[in-house]
Amino acid sequence: MESIYLLAILPPEELSAQINEIRQECSEKFKVYKGLKPPVHITLFRTFTMDNSLEKHLHKLLMPVTHSHHPFEQQVENFDCFNSHVLYIRVLKTEALSAMQREISAIMNKSKIDPRETKTGNTLFTPHITIAYRDIPPETFPLMWEEYQNRKFKRSFTVDRFTLLKHDFKKWNVLEEFRLAEAREELRLF
Repeated sequence: MESIYLLAILPPEELSAQINEIRQECSEKFKVYKGLKPPVHITLFRTFTMDNSLEKHLHKLLMPVTHSHHPFEQQVENFDCFNSHVLYIRVLKTEALSAMQREISAIMNKSKIDPRETKTGNTLFTPHITIAYRDIPPETFPLMWEEYQNRKFKRSFTVDRFTLLKHDFKKWNVLEEFRLAEAREELRLF
């Protein structure tokens, strides 16, 4: 049986709760709700479908990423948009984040787990945390953008893992967390 999956960074609970409050505020004020469905996340590889039987194989393919990347500080800052379709919090693009995303994308593209044709390189990677998308009426977006374009929001957190999420046809669930090199080593000390 096939399921839908997503590879992403999930911010720590406290930051996720703060961002979720912003999503809920936006949802209530502008009557948009689709942005509330997924967990607060930074996408590393788009949603893809895969047969459930390949989950262990995917785990083996992704494990090398945990050895080649160490925890890093990630900043999120202010609001931006993609045309008039998506309102998001900007995730500052760092070399550490870009390198991890490139490696994961290369694994996914090379393994043919997700056979959709993709463009090569990392030029299309615009890291972000979605606030609202998909159900924003064209006449509402200018009002929404006016509300958020100058609003300040600045936080940082340590990325010490990435997550494989699986959709159960109702909601996204954490299937597996992949801890980065130093984060795994620290766990062994205790």
